[in-house]
Amino acid sequence: MPAFRRIPTPRRPRARAVGGVLVGVLVVATTACSSASTSTTATSTSPTSTAATTLPSVAPPAPIAWTTCPTQPELQCGTVTVPLDYRHPTAGTLSIAVARAPATSGSTTDGTLVLNPGGPGESGLQILPIELPLLPAAVRADSDVVTFDPRGTGASDALQCGTDPSTVTAVVPVPAAPGLPLPGTPVFAGLARVCAATHPALTAAVDSTDTARDMDRIRQALGVSTISFYGLSYGTVLGTVYADLFPHHVRAMVLDGAVDMDATLATQATEQAPAAERSLDHLLATCQATPGCPLGADPTAFFTKLSASMTSHPLPAPGDGDDVPVTVGDLDTATLLALSVTQFTPAYEAALVAASDGDGSELRTLAREFVVDIDGAPLVDAQWAITCNDTVDHTGPRAAGTLARSLAARYPLIGGYAVTYNLGGCVTWPDSRQPVSDTHPSAAPPVLVIGNTGDPNTPLVGGRHLAALFPHASQLTWVGWGHTWLLSGASDTCVSTAVTRYLSGGGLPPAGTVCH
Repeated sequence: MPAFRRIPTPRRPRARAVGGVLVGVLVVATTACSSASTSTTATSTSPTSTAATTLPSVAPPAPIAWTTCPTQPELQCGTVTVPLDYRHPTAGTLSIAVARAPATSGSTTDGTLVLNPGGPGESGLQILPIELPLLPAAVRADSDVVTFDPRGTGASDALQCGTDPSTVTAVVPVPAAPGLPLPGTPVFAGLARVCAATHPALTAAVDSTDTARDMDRIRQALGVSTISFYGLSYGTVLGTVYADLFPHHVRAMVLDGAVDMDATLATQATEQAPAAERSLDHLLATCQATPGCPLGADPTAFFTKLSASMTSHPLPAPGDGDDVPVTVGDLDTATLLALSVTQFTPAYEAALVAASDGDGSELRTLAREFVVDIDGAPLVDAQWAITCNDTVDHTGPRAAGTLARSLAARYPLIGGYAVTYNLGGCVTWPDSRQPVSDTHPSAAPPVLVIGNTGDPNTPLVGGRHLAALFPHASQLTWVGWGHTWLLSGASDTCVSTAVTRYLSGGGLPPAGTVCH
């Protein structure tokens, strides 16, 4: 079951469209679209096991009509039509936005690489220009790279229920006393209620199982028999579900920043809390060891004092249309952002200093990075719809509050926030129609799982557990800080060489490989 895995990325100055752009993959002309399966018969997950489910036949998609992307002329954009509900394919359709970046060598020796940046809810089209340069040069040379906006996100019929991102970042993470519900329960209950009332069909249809089926229709529309896949963070969930449903269409699969997807969201929170605490300890210790640290001689004491102050006395709302006071929830959200993407560290330290002086606007700006897309569109509704629709066990408000207090007691800097971050939106969410559970892609080819020793978001233990779900998998460990190897350590030649070798057909690295 996926947790809330938004991968934030540094923005270019103000024209927030670092990408509002698309990329896709050249059609590898070995298998024509007409030879693709006309039936969507696949393995589907149920709450207790993975079982074969025969779905109604769906006509194959038309080949993608590529056009030049408006703001990125070197890329091509297109759409693929998919059923809103694969169980009832005549009940409506969605238009999935796709993009491709042709192999830089002009030769698709290694075929098509489909990229999912995580989230859930992140626009693949918008983030592709950021992530393309991070991929190993040899992979870019010999592979077309395709991405897409998953159903309900970005340019693919986005699920927007009107939730104000600031009300989500401002949610206080830990109850003030034992026995109280998770403080964010009213906000998340309102989100669920409004989405169900205003977009009932789409809200129920946004999940990883049908997104994986959409991905296979993209494969068909590309005219290829197999695809390689690179998934970051939540993308490791989507990749695993795809490998479970369509194992014979997988050429290779890299799962970077793996989610412990067969664990409950409460277990994921319990795993994440110490990882985030350790990362924050590292950030504060690094500042302390740096001459001129803006947080003073004892950064840990600085942070602890600020957190306590903002817990009892929220800072004034930033204004300019944002009338939500800045709370300790904003502090924790901004902190996880800085821990996940280390390029934000200088801005984060400056925001802490400003907040200590009574100005929380910079913290709010950083916190919102977790809950808006690159173009500034809110992500919260789609993020929580996907997370909660994929989840079997929706922890109730009081049980979630109890867990938050327990983790806060064990990891006092930021541990309690792990509950709101991983499962807050699901505490009142209704039961889902096809949750992801007990996934075992037993027919999948060998896969490469990458985990960071210092990942505050998807801790290394999740990678070990995810790798164990596959019959043949190798976990490569990168010794480094930040969320995912690609975003945090793409220049590391040890990992880059292993990824390139694997995606080019050279096999997995030896089990237990560690890159420093």
